[in-house]
Amino acid sequence: MVGEHDGAYAFTVGQRKGLKIGRPAADGKPRYVLDIEPVSNTVHIGPADALDVTEVRAERPVWTDGVQPSFPVRAQVQLRAHGEPMDATVSLDGDQVVATLDSPARGVAAGQALVVYRPDAAGDVVLGSATIMRSGQPALH
Repeated sequence: MVGEHDGAYAFTVGQRKGLKIGRPAADGKPRYVLDIEPVSNTVHIGPADALDVTEVRAERPVWTDGVQPSFPVRAQVQLRAHGEPMDATVSLDGDQVVATLDSPARGVAAGQALVVYRPDAAGDVVLGSATIMRSGQPALH
C-alpha cells in the first residue's frame, strides 16, 4: 500500500495530479492512476507506460442491426467520446467483445463505451457498442 484516500470515486484512469502519495516513486518519475476498483475502494497507480493497453474487453454488446457480425472482424473502434478511431481486430470471447488494438491506447477506463465501426467510403457504419469492463495492461503496482 502506497497511501490512503477518501474514496476511489475521486480518481480517474490516467490521472497524475492530486494523488497525495506523500513520497516519490523509487525511480523519481511521476505515477498515474492505472485502474480503479470501486467495490474494494482500491486505486492502482504506476508509471506512465503502464497506461498503454492493446486489448480491451467489453460486456453487454448491442449490435446496431440486431444481428451479431461474423467474428473476427477487422474494424475501427472508438474507446471514449470524441476519441480517435483506432484500427483493431474485434472478436468474441463468450459473451465479451474483445478488441485487439493495432497500436496501444492510453488511459482506457472501465465504464466507457467501446464502439465498433466498419470504415466505408460513403460513411462509416456503426456495427455496435459495448461497455468496457477492463483493458489489458501490465501488472498493476
